[in-house]
Amino acid sequence: MLLAVGLAVVSSCDDFLDVNTNPNNLPTSGVQYILPGAELGVGFVMGNTVQLVSSLWMQQMAGTGTQSDPYDRYNIGPADLNNEWNAIYANLLDDLRQVRVQGREEGNFVHAGMAGVLEAYVWTVTTDLWGDVPFSQALTFDAAPNPNYDPQQEVYASIITMLNEAITDLGKTNVIAASEGDLIYGGVVDKWIRVANSIKLKIYLQSRKKDAATATARINELIAQNRLITSNADNFNVPFFSSSGAQNPLYMYNHLTRPNDMIVSTRFLDSMQVLNDPRLPTIITQTGGNYVSYDNGLHTVLNFAAANRSRWGLYIVGRGQTAANGTVNVAVANDQAPMRLITAYMVNYWLAEAALTLGTTGNPTTLYRQALGTNFSDISTFLGPTYTPANFSANATTYINSRVATFTANPTTEGKLNVLIRDKWVSSAGNAYEAYNDYRRTGYPRLVLPQNALAGVNRIPTRWPYVQNEIQANKENVPLRDYPAGFLVPVWWMQ
Repeated sequence: MLLAVGLAVVSSCDDFLDVNTNPNNLPTSGVQYILPGAELGVGFVMGNTVQLVSSLWMQQMAGTGTQSDPYDRYNIGPADLNNEWNAIYANLLDDLRQVRVQGREEGNFVHAGMAGVLEAYVWTVTTDLWGDVPFSQALTFDAAPNPNYDPQQEVYASIITMLNEAITDLGKTNVIAASEGDLIYGGVVDKWIRVANSIKLKIYLQSRKKDAATATARINELIAQNRLITSNADNFNVPFFSSSGAQNPLYMYNHLTRPNDMIVSTRFLDSMQVLNDPRLPTIITQTGGNYVSYDNGLHTVLNFAAANRSRWGLYIVGRGQTAANGTVNVAVANDQAPMRLITAYMVNYWLAEAALTLGTTGNPTTLYRQALGTNFSDISTFLGPTYTPANFSANATTYINSRVATFTANPTTEGKLNVLIRDKWVSSAGNAYEAYNDYRRTGYPRLVLPQNALAGVNRIPTRWPYVQNEIQANKENVPLRDYPAGFLVPVWWMQ
């Protein structure tokens, strides 16, 4: 009896002390339950600091708050980006890798393929922002707690391999319905394959200066396959919802939580007004029929309220009545703007640039016209008849004809490229990460340093600084630890 009681006590103590095991939580979850959170996570990451910093550096917006003003002047250091690094590695990439591995094990290959496409996209963003990053040893925390940093060139090559594997998985069978858990395309395989190929196009174009011959050949192969995003119906958009916490992050930041932090950049506003760009009232809010802007880096406390400043408008944050004070009401269900990651107009811009600079298949003038057309079409379709400005279609036709004429009349490739990227700069409103890539790759649009730029920074930074947590815990592997000199070193595909 004593022995039995003793064994029971030991067993009970063992169970009591096993505090890390929750019997109410399963150790694993179905891929259809992990995937939607990861999809929304990609949208939230792209719509938060990635968008905030890129829109300031690309001078679409100007900073007027305690966080945005320093960022506007390049005063952004390693400690400022820990959250973004952790969100990407510990959350997004880890969850997406889980879906890839578990999906294959369970026979849910389509879900594995969708996760593979998303993971490839996140890796592309990560290496574009930081350059060399942990890749081959990443996500194996037990085996490699201090992972090596892989050269960006190798990361790009590995992303292409990942996309090819994802396309193969997408072509296989699935145990559960492919639509389960897919908030982006509802399990439509063809659309996911178009995304995969469009990411390839992006990567090949991005690296055209390093290997023009390979970029040309691979882009022509993609054009011949004819499975890119070429219709707005296929746009790679992450949806958002009207419930609190699930709203468009640009709306939450710019209109709810920090309405005093950002205002449209004078450079961006002037560029659109001088060309009578009809997209202006759909992208930027007005106050009493007027636009109120701010010079980048002016570094002066504004004395007017958030109501008296121009901010992101309906196409960027969501449809809804614009109040007299410029506030956008997007509380209506299903009225949130999505995070537009890759769209038909982006693809047409990429194809136009490739045709112009590499001589790939297609007429650059025709592709440029298509890029503008699909952008204007997406705006009017999203806003609908209630919120599309009067005469928008006619004004769009006039504008497109004028810009194409300017493009055609320019005698040089560089001149044409300047015209093309200027319009892509406007089209990238809401996803300034793409504008940041364009600027680093082409030098367009022509931008100047903001006022009061951080001492020692004589040009727009060409990468993000590596984060403080990595510098402290993995300093043997982290490159370019000197700040701010480190984020002035060009990424691999720029040179």
